[in-house]
Amino acid sequence: MAIKTKSTSTKTNTSKSSTSSVYDLLIVGGGITGANVLWDSTLRGLKSILLEKNDYASGTSQATSKLIHGGLRYLKNFELGLVRESLRERATLARITPNAVQTMGFLVPVYSQAERIVLKLGMEMYNALSYDRNRNISEDRLIPKYSFLSKEQTIMESPTLEREKLKGSYLYYDYLNLNPERHTSEFIFSAREKGAEAKNYTEVISIARNNDSTYQVVAKDKLSGKEISFRTKCVVNAAGPWADFVESLAGVPADKNLVRSKGIHVVTRKICGDKTIVTKKKDGTHIFIIPWRNKTIIGTTDTEYPDSPDAFRVTKKDIEDLLSEVNFSFGYTDLTVKDVDFYYGGLRPLVEDPSETTSTYNASRKTEIFDHKDAGFPGFFTAMGGKYTTSRAVGEMVVNKIVEFLPGEFRACETEIIPPATGDYSDLPSLMRDLSRKFPKLRGELIETAATRYGSQSYSILSKSGAQEEFYTLQNGEKFFESELRFIAGREDIRFATDFFFRRSGVGVPGLPEEKETNRLIRSLGKHLKWNPSRIQKETKAVEERYRIF
Repeated sequence: MAIKTKSTSTKTNTSKSSTSSVYDLLIVGGGITGANVLWDSTLRGLKSILLEKNDYASGTSQATSKLIHGGLRYLKNFELGLVRESLRERATLARITPNAVQTMGFLVPVYSQAERIVLKLGMEMYNALSYDRNRNISEDRLIPKYSFLSKEQTIMESPTLEREKLKGSYLYYDYLNLNPERHTSEFIFSAREKGAEAKNYTEVISIARNNDSTYQVVAKDKLSGKEISFRTKCVVNAAGPWADFVESLAGVPADKNLVRSKGIHVVTRKICGDKTIVTKKKDGTHIFIIPWRNKTIIGTTDTEYPDSPDAFRVTKKDIEDLLSEVNFSFGYTDLTVKDVDFYYGGLRPLVEDPSETTSTYNASRKTEIFDHKDAGFPGFFTAMGGKYTTSRAVGEMVVNKIVEFLPGEFRACETEIIPPATGDYSDLPSLMRDLSRKFPKLRGELIETAATRYGSQSYSILSKSGAQEEFYTLQNGEKFFESELRFIAGREDIRFATDFFFRRSGVGVPGLPEEKETNRLIRSLGKHLKWNPSRIQKETKAVEERYRIF
């Protein structure tokens, strides 16, 4: 969530253009942290609104390795609390959003006896800290215990690994998150179904305190150009890499440095089996080769980014450097830029003390929540740092502070047990059986696709599906059905075709579909959104432009 202008005062009279209602909470930033704060606060009975400058999940939340994990490598820094929290939240997400996770094996090759001993200790600690990993988890989402594979078994799993000095490998398990962009928006739309408000493409341009101790937040609708004013009792700054800009906008002094770490990923043809391979780059840091939707995701990088987050982009050199690393570490691969079907990147917001000089790779991923009341801004909170996996817990901690500050009584946190609209089912096989009974005339492929992608929202999607449902073929061979497109277009704040392709449906992330299929998808989307032929042509060009490598 980027900010254009800076406030010059911290006190103002209530603006004449402000809305008559007063919100309990206004959230700046529509990534996974802001989404969970909105969801939690709404369930507790707060009147909340979320504002996002661009599209939901268009910043850091779309730039993950698509994993829900406990952070095995954080054990190296003895961050046992962070690992335990991550493992606990990993299990919570599997319970409340089972459609969003799949059990994934991770293969870590071992090339020395010393390395085997160190990894053995790490695996034992990881296993001990995840003692409750399968508590109340459905059988199709269980996390097995780690194991050691012999050299021969390791080569069977991954024939391209360097074999010289190979001792074997450790196999452990975490979760794959197929579509974190959609997963993020599910919390936002679920909150809206329960009375919350959310606006994308709405940029906050000023924040000031009123004489009645509320905050006046002025935002610009980027589509219409109109300014909108909001009064709110509390503000949560969940703007990720832009968090320090939001603080300065309100005149809040910074307590710690916000360091931005640049991370990129590429999507290529399938170069590994059904398990993620964890290898080392030239500098000794790790790189993941992740099987995903009949493709492979390679990442990530971790370098400090000193420029404005608004200027961030993935360059050809970034991609070439990452491909050089995977070609070095993964044996016989010889990937070039031509092999890249898609790429993405983002900035991780890391919190550091001003005196720290630690590298971004080794910097902690712990979350810090700042209450700015001592600086003269009661009711203004900033959530910085953190990781996708722990976002639900972050939301709980933030809202705990808000309900302590606000007068009145509010419900206790229920996000550990109440799922968003997609997660209200016990397990996938049972869900598919129930859907088959309810919709006996629909094809099994359509039912399975809907259940896998949308969980309990499948009932709404399939209720308007036909026996001969039209579908589109994606670049990776997957099918995407017209009923999915109709559902998303009708309720999920699609302002541009890129919102649909890369953040709600994910149809474009495995690669650009064939021209015929891309045109069909955008024409159908345009029909639902009442776009004229000129707009459809413009949107098609914008989607195609996203695949260019500069």
